[in-house]
Amino acid sequence: MYLVFDLDGTLIFEGEPLSIALCHALVELEKLDTQIIFATARPLRDTLPILPKRFHEHTIIGCNGAMISQGGNVVSASTFEEQHIETLLNWLDAKDITYLFDSYMNYAVSNKPHYFHQIMTKYGHLPTDKQILQTQPIVKLLVLESHCKSQLTQFCETNLFKFAYYHHSGHDCFDVVPNACNKLQALQKLKIDLNNTLCFGNDINDLAMLNAAKKAFVVGNKVTPSREYIQLEQHTLLASLKNLALSLSSK
Repeated sequence: MYLVFDLDGTLIFEGEPLSIALCHALVELEKLDTQIIFATARPLRDTLPILPKRFHEHTIIGCNGAMISQGGNVVSASTFEEQHIETLLNWLDAKDITYLFDSYMNYAVSNKPHYFHQIMTKYGHLPTDKQILQTQPIVKLLVLESHCKSQLTQFCETNLFKFAYYHHSGHDCFDVVPNACNKLQALQKLKIDLNNTLCFGNDINDLAMLNAAKKAFVVGNKVTPSREYIQLEQHTLLASLKNLALSLSSK
């Protein structure tokens, strides 16, 4: 059986590393003939620091499905065309909007500063020169001002291409990734049997995989899947994972 976990808001809270208690619960689940997959909006670079090293070799779906990592390395990624990302960044710069964009393992930021740029440095990675990074394959663009989402979407669909957009609930930002990228699409690319998969998530970017899984678990109340699901809360998550382990061990 596959167990697919979103990270922020599902297993990770307030940006802190995975707790020891939740780590132990996942380890116990892995002893029961299950395979754990992580699926996050983060690129691999920002995912590894919040996971214990024992999970670094696991399959990690990053950038909302645009990046797939195995064995601690990126093995597959959907990227923007170089001309598209250049046009996007020029549009944002002209409107003085802050952003951050990711290649496989590096990132660069807008000339206009934003407090989130400083948060990024806590993981030990400093930004790369923007002009240099633009010449590398770009997987995700994080726009740090959500007020421009509709205008940016219209601009892209009129002048560039249809991309996928994911707003982060409770935050003034949204992701832009290549079209058709989502966590479900990445699971399908990995040929994961969704009829033998339990998915855990908490936000809009989790809905596709939650709706397709054999069983869905939603942490918090930000989203409502269009199917039956099990509601969890942060304070009940640990007990729920332990109960899941007991249930699986009895089969």
